[in-house]
Order: sequence, then C-alpha cells, then structure tokens
Amino acid sequence: MQQPHRIFPVLGLGFLNIFLNLIQAPMSFCADDPRYLNCSSTIQCGDLQGISYPFWGLNRARYCGLSPEFQITCNKSAPTITITNQNFRVLRINNASRVLTVARSAYWYNLCPRYLHNTSQVAPFAYTSDTVTDNLTLYYGCPSISSIIPGSMMESSHFTCKTNQSSIVGYVLVKKAGDFTSANLTSIRDYFGACNTSVIIPVNLSAIQDIEANVTLDALKAAIKQGFGMQWPDDDGLCQKCLKSGGQCGQVQNSGEFTCYCRERSHSSSCPGMP
Repeated sequence: MQQPHRIFPVLGLGFLNIFLNLIQAPMSFCADDPRYLNCSSTIQCGDLQGISYPFWGLNRARYCGLSPEFQITCNKSAPTITITNQNFRVLRINNASRVLTVARSAYWYNLCPRYLHNTSQVAPFAYTSDTVTDNLTLYYGCPSISSIIPGSMMESSHFTCKTNQSSIVGYVLVKKAGDFTSANLTSIRDYFGACNTSVIIPVNLSAIQDIEANVTLDALKAAIKQGFGMQWPDDDGLCQKCLKSGGQCGQVQNSGEFTCYCRERSHSSSCPGMP
C-alpha cells in the first residue's frame, strides 16, 4: 500500500523545480542579436579561410565590414575583390599587418585580356613598401621590333595575342632600378611609341628582381601570380578592443562609424563589463 505521507514532499520538490525553471526561462529565451551572430561567421572561399572584419560578403552582411572595396566574392573557388571597377584575385589576408595580397584577375590565366587597363588607384588601400608599381609594362599592338633594347636600362620579351581575325604583337618591358633617365625615356618612345597601348602592372619587388635576372614570359606570369601587397588603414585598436570584450566588429552603414556587435545589442566600442 502506498504511503500517503510521502506524496507531499515529492510534490513539493516538483513544484520547486518548476518554479526555478520559470525564473530561469527569460534568460534562455533571450536570443542573441542577429547582427552579432552574422558577424561571428567568417568567409570561406577556396584557399581563403576564416576571413572576418574588415571584410564582408558571401555569408557576412554588409554591416560586418567596411566600405564596398572590402567586399569579397567567390568565383569558382577564387576569392575576388573589386577596387575602382577592377577585379583582383585575393591570395592572402594578414590581419596582424593589415596586408591584403592580390593579383590582377584579368592577367591570371593569360597576358591578353579582353580589356587593357592600367591598375587604377587602390584607395582606401595603400601599396605596401615591397610593391613595385611602375617597373613592369606590357605593350600591345606593336610593330615587329627588336626583342632586346640596347643597353642595360631595359630588357623585353615579346608575346602574341591571337583573336579570331588577327594576331597582336606585345612586348614585356622591365625597368631596372637606377637606369631610368630622361635621356633613356626618348629611346623607349622611339622603340615603343608605335604600339597601340600599354599597361603597367604592380608586382612584388622580389618578382621584379627575378624577371631582371631572366626576362621570360614564364617569369612574367609567375610574377603576376605572386601578386602584390596592399594595406588597409589602422583603426587604432577599435576592433581588437571589441573582440576582447566578446563582441564582433562592424560598421554603422548610415554614418560609417565603427560599432561593436554584442550578444544583446551593439555598442560604440566594446561590450558591457569590459573596459
């Protein structure tokens, strides 16, 4: 036979558990800020993994990064960034040094892109100190000229761009450090002034040195695929302060001001409870 006097203590414990659960329920139903959750995700594309602020795109919303120049897209596992209407293939991102290593997408597979344009200004980025911006020039639509310019100032190698109707002759010129003078400039114009157009491509300093040692098309293609560096501005430690407080970095789109997305809502610099 059941002992009636034991039922009441058991029921009392049951009601106590229900009461405690009800007290804790508001905490469990308090959802994280969707912006915090979205900016907690990282960009994954090909070899580029774990990319976060100041970059956005793909699964990261616009408010998780900076200006449109920081948007990353993914084209057949190739991460791409667009600056001043030109596409660059993203090779590496170093948040510690704030350096983005990129290569001109149009020249990734061949030297004969459909549209021939110089690399535009890269603002809001700045070229890194090991980036050479004016030593490598490609000339297109040239007459049949000597493949070697006399003297030690410059060297060149020619290539051909084939189209359905015709073939276009092109030349690669590498300016050697310390040898570019106003007198030599006249010689260059004499040799290449008859070419239809020219394109200057930024490359890494070490790549220029390799081409100087051996001016070949293979060396040129390797230099282009090695890419060059661009650095984005310092934020004076704002993002690091936000991350250390448990938040995620972002930007207020209307004002462009930095914001720290915390679990409950956004704050100007860091999450509550942290300095």
